[in-house]
Amino acid sequence: MLLRLAIACSSFASFALAQLQAPWVPPQNPQTPAKIVLGKILFWEEQLSSDDSVACGTCHLPEFGGSDGRLAGGQHPGPDGVFGTPDDIHGSAGIVRQANNGDFRPKGAFGLSRQATGRTSPSMLAAAHFSELFWDGRASGTFDDPETLQPLIPVGAALENQAIGPILNPVEMGHEGRTWQDVRQKLQAAVPLRLATNLPSDVQAAIQQNPTYAQLFQAAFGSPVISAAHIGMALASYQRTLNPNQTPWDRFMSGASTALTPSEQLGWAAFQNEGRCIACHWTPLFADDLYHNLGVRPGAEDIGRGAFSTAPDDYAAFKTPTLRNAGLRPRLFHNGQSPALGDPAQWTNPASTLNVYFVGHGVDTSNLDPFLQPLNQLGVSLAQVALVQDFVRTALTDPRAALALPPFDHPTLRSAVQPPPRVFGPALAGASEPFLVTSVPTFPGNLDYKLGVAAGDGAGFALLAYGFTSIEPSAVVAGLPWHLNISGHVPLPLFGAPGQPGHATWRIALPNDPTLATVPFYFELFALDPLAPAGIATSSGYEFFIR
Repeated sequence: MLLRLAIACSSFASFALAQLQAPWVPPQNPQTPAKIVLGKILFWEEQLSSDDSVACGTCHLPEFGGSDGRLAGGQHPGPDGVFGTPDDIHGSAGIVRQANNGDFRPKGAFGLSRQATGRTSPSMLAAAHFSELFWDGRASGTFDDPETLQPLIPVGAALENQAIGPILNPVEMGHEGRTWQDVRQKLQAAVPLRLATNLPSDVQAAIQQNPTYAQLFQAAFGSPVISAAHIGMALASYQRTLNPNQTPWDRFMSGASTALTPSEQLGWAAFQNEGRCIACHWTPLFADDLYHNLGVRPGAEDIGRGAFSTAPDDYAAFKTPTLRNAGLRPRLFHNGQSPALGDPAQWTNPASTLNVYFVGHGVDTSNLDPFLQPLNQLGVSLAQVALVQDFVRTALTDPRAALALPPFDHPTLRSAVQPPPRVFGPALAGASEPFLVTSVPTFPGNLDYKLGVAAGDGAGFALLAYGFTSIEPSAVVAGLPWHLNISGHVPLPLFGAPGQPGHATWRIALPNDPTLATVPFYFELFALDPLAPAGIATSSGYEFFIR
């Protein structure tokens, strides 16, 4: 760590009060327009995930400071595996756990709901300026071909390493055991950004000229082969363009004396002086590319950088994030425990950034970084800390990112605009309440569409009833809630451990017929369950549209 600190000090010293420059580019992966736009397409491609439900951009939106704006569904139970306890983490919602064959499988506390990441999504904005990426720095600067293991880029390739990680990850984007051959076959058959709308002009032009992924890779790399290395290189090339260097602070430092308000100038002064923020948030990146333990949670819950380093001060230490666009992020710290800057809870929540820095620690004081000094013991008032936070929130926000303007423009993801299936009417529970797993998108022509079911207790049997008209309010037939006029049913044997809901996966190829967008389809699940009245448990009704 001392060597890294010395190198970082040397590199940052010459830019101490300069604007943020363009990031360095490894010569083995030069920037080209074709490669950048391919990376942009891949970054916003929901079909890059195993079940078409998640893109890289799902968890990294410029409008939210490069992090995840979805507060709902991203809760992680933490190391104790129990929701609603102090170690819970504000992560990002990924996919429902899927086995090697794509069948839905329960996963711990998540069951058959979407899994969530064990840390909050770090920002991808200005990520090109860091020598290592992820909160623990496990994405190093040396990039080897993920398939052949041949060295490709010896230094400066943290973005390439970071970019390929989530694609095979069984929580974030992939089924268990997913391989690069699986990814390759999926992209070869996919229409680029078929599920997205409002394509930016550069993306639209690229797809019109090269309407298949093989053609897009040919244009970018001179070969139609879709490889893991080229996916990583394209994604990294795109992310190197996401350089948020047009903030009010950048304009102020270039000589525009009115770019910062009087209040922001006071906050900037306190940032450098009384607040001591500059000790770890060096300009112009407003980060030091190092790791620090703030004691926000007991170290044993997540040892952070300590998993890759034997240095004692790396135990439970995490990368200093850039403060650029931090004012757009809905959660702060590696576990998302702090509310957003500007949120009134900054004052009342002891886990907020304001209070942690004011008292000089979180709940664990056993291995605190020496750079972290209690501001309340240095004569700094809460009002001054709030002034600093207001400076960060407004003066370090690039308006292009906040408004999704180039280079931060992007398509609209299907998952952001298409609502989930409507659920209506009461369920009748037995050992558990039957429900459907509806995370896979119902778009026309989805030949890999699948619907998960959960009901009963362990191995059992269920019927998935379907029809084209609903019954609302629900009727009661033989003591069971009845939500639709049944046109047919699908028998489904259930699988599962005793004491857990049985589960199954039903697959059906959806017709590529856009006229079906206005036709509702209704489902209700009936399951044998000895603990239910009359031995049958039922789900609520579900309304689907193929669109």
